[in-house]
Amino acid sequence: MLNVNYDLRYVAFLDLMGFKNMVSQSTKDTVILKTINQALDYTGHIQHDNYNGIIPMVELGKRVTAFSDSVVISYDASMPGAGFHVLMDLVHICNDLLGLGIPVRGAVTVGQLIHTERKCFGPAMVEAYLMESEKAKFPRVIVDSKVIEYDLKNPGKANTVKYEAEYLDKIIQKDINDDEYFLDYLKQWNEFDEPEIYDNYILRTKRFIIEKLSTYKDDEKIYEKYVWLKKYYNTTIREVYSSPEQLLIL
Repeated sequence: MLNVNYDLRYVAFLDLMGFKNMVSQSTKDTVILKTINQALDYTGHIQHDNYNGIIPMVELGKRVTAFSDSVVISYDASMPGAGFHVLMDLVHICNDLLGLGIPVRGAVTVGQLIHTERKCFGPAMVEAYLMESEKAKFPRVIVDSKVIEYDLKNPGKANTVKYEAEYLDKIIQKDINDDEYFLDYLKQWNEFDEPEIYDNYILRTKRFIIEKLSTYKDDEKIYEKYVWLKKYYNTTIREVYSSPEQLLIL
């Protein structure tokens, strides 16, 4: 009988926020239907390219599972700097999906996991799922402090622990309201090919948040999620732009 053992892996569980509502609305709104289709094409490509792309990342210990409105990404924790790599993957996913009009909620942890092209299970998967469903609450990806600790024990090959910590600090911040670490994806302007592309993305994000705040002003549960996103957006704008006044959401 084949031996089965858990591996130590970083694992991220992502949920496309508001997906169920969008599906129910899509029967009468072709724009929403198109958005759903684009988002699922995108997450499907992430999985496909990991195993069958030009440069399959599976060879570097990365695994991806996309199903319905969820995405699971994991990395072998023994790979140097793998914690940073999974977080950077999530930066791109969060920005790309928000650009399509779908914010992401999720969580990242590290622990025992079995993740192949056909299956994904283990204590770390359960922990990531519970963190997302019970703690994330808003359109943010919360980061377990264990991810930071493990990554600093095994930094990227070209990095000292100090440099690795500096890189992590640039993409993670702590929410002052509940002390949860979360992925600072909006601020990563340098991950866009051109400054103009980032500027256009920021403008679209501003319009998106304003629209959602208006749409859900009478639904307290959903409205508070976009109030959080508005505050995060405004904080980002003040830190990234030298003259932020025209971009702020009042």
